[in-house]
Amino acid sequence: MDKLTRNKGKLLSYQVSAITGGTDAQGEVTVKLEENDKVAAGHGSDTDILIASAKAYLNALNRMATMNRLQPARKISIHNP
Repeated sequence: MDKLTRNKGKLLSYQVSAITGGTDAQGEVTVKLEENDKVAAGHGSDTDILIASAKAYLNALNRMATMNRLQPARKISIHNP
């Protein structure tokens, strides 16, 4: 996924929990990503834990992209205006 999204962030945490029980149990995944001193959490759920993981990861990446658009990195100039 990192190659497709060009993500250069770091995975801080990965948590899996069961939402429901039984043979068709729903699993919920929570991930936290860090990039450029910003942290974004993502959540995903599905009966397939790999799908839930992908949903959570993409959710975190989308949140990170939104944060980067809303708060672009500051450009610092050494020249006086």
